[in-house]
Amino acid sequence: MEYTTNLSTNEPIIITIGNFDGVHRGHQCLLRELRATAQELHCKPVLVTFAPHTVAVLRPDIHLECLTTLEEKLVLAAQYTGIDNSIIIHFTQAIAAMSAQEFLDSLRTHFAIRGLVVGANFSLGHNRVGNIAFLQQYGEEHHMLVQTIAVAEDEHMRISSTRIRALVSEGRMSEANELLGHPMTMRGTITYGDQRGRQLGFPTANVQPEPNKLLPANGVYAVQAHIIEDIASNSDMCSVVYKGVANIGIRPTFNGKERVVEVHLLDVTLELYNKRLSIEFIARLRAEQRFSSVDALKAQIVYDVQQARQLLQEKI
Repeated sequence: MEYTTNLSTNEPIIITIGNFDGVHRGHQCLLRELRATAQELHCKPVLVTFAPHTVAVLRPDIHLECLTTLEEKLVLAAQYTGIDNSIIIHFTQAIAAMSAQEFLDSLRTHFAIRGLVVGANFSLGHNRVGNIAFLQQYGEEHHMLVQTIAVAEDEHMRISSTRIRALVSEGRMSEANELLGHPMTMRGTITYGDQRGRQLGFPTANVQPEPNKLLPANGVYAVQAHIIEDIASNSDMCSVVYKGVANIGIRPTFNGKERVVEVHLLDVTLELYNKRLSIEFIARLRAEQRFSSVDALKAQIVYDVQQARQLLQEKI
């Protein structure tokens, strides 16, 4: 089993295991319970996750776009639950073929695991035979606490990454953010564009997303953004937050072909090339559209900026 971790010693830990795509409200509930139980057991709470996402290995025929990259996932876990220690397992077909016992035995050879906190519907290992009953028996045999929590629901529907991905794909950001418990986030490097935004009077930063990152539906969004100063840190909450407008799409007015993400920051002029930006999608203002002229597009951008400014002001 290959893994990376930021744990520095072989101190006692309590873990939870999963993909945690999006770090949504259900994940946050689980992680907070993990942290509380860790305090009771005088252990360190640790997030065990996989890279790549398990579906990418188990179902390579499916083109999976994730709500969060690995980096985003770890940042969100630290910001919203206070858990900043992780074990990242390099997921392969060999790992997928391991039984639940083999998987847990392998983890225990590397780490002093004192407990496991999982959702009530959790299962583990090849063919997912490592259900709650198995885990409880395993815990008794190896002196590990096994704790389960109820699955989080919203309007009597399970909160799931799959459900949220569908909302994001449709641009339904308010609903997606409600289930996430935080704004949908994208982190990426700012690259050189064609300077068209600057020519229109609204300079934009072209943000390059990571591969397999799910983007909201094409359209215009009110966003908040901040520059990522320390890429080694799991938290960038202290950096300055800027209000902005983002456009996702192919820019049909200019006969564009490639899908791009452009961000215009309000009331500030910054040199951003080759820096990294974190964007929070707050609300969708409108769908992408083709305009009859550049003047018509400029008029619409002015209106978009006014809308975004008002919406983001109300959010404060």
